[in-house]
Amino acid sequence: MDLKNSVIIVDKPPGHTSHEITTFVKKITGVSRAGHAGTLDPQVSGVLPVALGRATKLLRYIAGKDKTYTGIIKFREEQTKETVLELFEQFTGELTQTPPKISAVRKIPRKRTVHYLRLIELNGRFGLFEAKVDAGTYIRTLCEDIGKKCGGARMEELRRTAVGNINEEQCVKMHEIIDAVYYYKKGNSGYLEKMLIAPEKLIDLPKVFIKESALENVLNGAQIMEPAILKNDGKLGGKVAIYCNDRFVGIGITEEKRIKLERVQL
Repeated sequence: MDLKNSVIIVDKPPGHTSHEITTFVKKITGVSRAGHAGTLDPQVSGVLPVALGRATKLLRYIAGKDKTYTGIIKFREEQTKETVLELFEQFTGELTQTPPKISAVRKIPRKRTVHYLRLIELNGRFGLFEAKVDAGTYIRTLCEDIGKKCGGARMEELRRTAVGNINEEQCVKMHEIIDAVYYYKKGNSGYLEKMLIAPEKLIDLPKVFIKESALENVLNGAQIMEPAILKNDGKLGGKVAIYCNDRFVGIGITEEKRIKLERVQL
C-alpha cells in the first residue's frame, strides 16, 4: 500500500477540530499533504476520512452525499414518546435550513433532506436518536428547530457513524495511528498497511474499463469514444471511475458515448 496515496478513516475524538486532526495525521505519517472529507464540529466525534498525498485530489468523490449520526437531544421540558415520534416525523423529508452562526459557510437558507430520524430511547428530557441526512445538514440546527415546536431543545452530544458507504467499523483511533507509524519506522509496516485504504475503494461511482491503447489519449486530456471502452458497470452519463487493466486511472465525465478524464490519479 502506498502511504502517499491512501486514506485513513480516523475516529475523531471530541475536543479537536477536523483540521487539527488532519494536521496531526499529516505530521505523524510524514506525508507532504493531507486533507479531510466532511468537516466535524470540534465537540462531535466519529468518522473522519483523512486523505494522504495524491489521494487528497479525490476527496470530493470520497465524502459521500449522505451522513449518518447518533446523538442526544435534550428537551427543555419532559416529552412523551408519542410527542417525540410525532416531532421526528415532522422533521423527516426535505427541509429548509439556515446554517448556524458558528459555521464557515454563507448564512442563506438551503434545501436538505432528512432521510430518517429515529428515536432509539427516551429518558426524561433526553432522547437518543439516529439520523441519516444529506451532506451539509446541521444536526445542531435540526435539534433547535425541533425545540421550537415543543418549548425548546438542543443537541447535547453527537457522533458521526457513517459517511456515505464508509462506517465507523473502519475507523482507527489516534493512538493506533501513532503506534502503527512507530512500528512502520522500525521496519514493520503490517499495522499501518491495515489502516491504509486505496482511495478508489471509497468512491461510489460506476466503473468504466478502457483499452490500453486508449490510455495515453485519456491521460493527455483527449476524449475517447465508445469503441475504446471494454466494459462499463452502468449507463454512460455523469461521473465514472476509469480503469485500465484493473488499475485505477481517475475520475471521468461521460456524455452519451464519449468519456473525458476529469481528475487523473494514475
